[in-house]
Amino acid sequence: MKNRLKAREALKKVSGKLPWKKVFVYGPEDYLTEQFIKKVSAVKAVRKFYPDGLEELFAFSGTSLFGSSPIPVIVHAEELPKFLRKKEDKEKFFRKIKELNEFIVACYCDLDFKTLKKEPFCWLLEVCDVVVYSDYLSEGEAKKLIVKKLSQRGISEDVVDFVIEKVGLNLRELRNETEKLLLYPGEINLEVAEGLISFGGRVNVFDLIFKLVSCDREGYLEGIDRVLREGTEPLQVLALFQSQVRQMINLVLGREVKLPKNVQQRLKASASKVGLKRLLKVLKFLNEAEFSIKTGAVEGEGALKSLVFRCGG
Repeated sequence: MKNRLKAREALKKVSGKLPWKKVFVYGPEDYLTEQFIKKVSAVKAVRKFYPDGLEELFAFSGTSLFGSSPIPVIVHAEELPKFLRKKEDKEKFFRKIKELNEFIVACYCDLDFKTLKKEPFCWLLEVCDVVVYSDYLSEGEAKKLIVKKLSQRGISEDVVDFVIEKVGLNLRELRNETEKLLLYPGEINLEVAEGLISFGGRVNVFDLIFKLVSCDREGYLEGIDRVLREGTEPLQVLALFQSQVRQMINLVLGREVKLPKNVQQRLKASASKVGLKRLLKVLKFLNEAEFSIKTGAVEGEGALKSLVFRCGG
């Protein structure tokens, strides 16, 4: 059976060197995927390649001016099928993958069993030494992590519970929001936390996904305008949307989700109204919007606003 590790375990093993030659990493917690690549780059040089720039990968020789060979890292590999539609492109990609002595292929999202059985992911699973899965932390693990981080400020447990309820279990968002609490100069109680946390303040970003999936264009666009004026980053909003929609899909399919009970109930109610087909469509457009922003194809504000028109079409 293919060597499979959770990302937190794999991160511990990357100490001074990368213990594997060929790595495939994916999973819903993209922050852990990012941290894995960051830790690898601290022990050895890496060179990133994007799915829309595969010609650069094909031309990659593995040499550099300084004599060392960087590890090629294909990021956002979830987009590969879009750029490997022709048979000759698939064959060229697979030949390159097989000739590389070492590489990392990273998907910044979860991949279901059906997707993993298709090209090019089935090839990658075949040739890789290890599969690293970036899974969400459980509610208990997230709480323990936040309590440890905030203990230096003597922050109460009800504040920690509030953070998890409003932000969810996405590590990137938890990190961003707990940093706000740590930087606050005064005493932090529940009232102060409600004012500091983006998802519990003037605009609750958590609520906007319900307006998006139900195609409440006026309410969604008004909310997005306010969120951006308050300084929330577009990719931060997208990350939360993606997490929420994936959880909705899991709830519709009867899968276990690791969220507070009240949050689960609300997501399930919305998911039941719009249905699985629509949720899959919304997730597809969210992933495309993220890729477009990260590659510079569109501005964050435009990508966020266009979602409600694309998803409603």
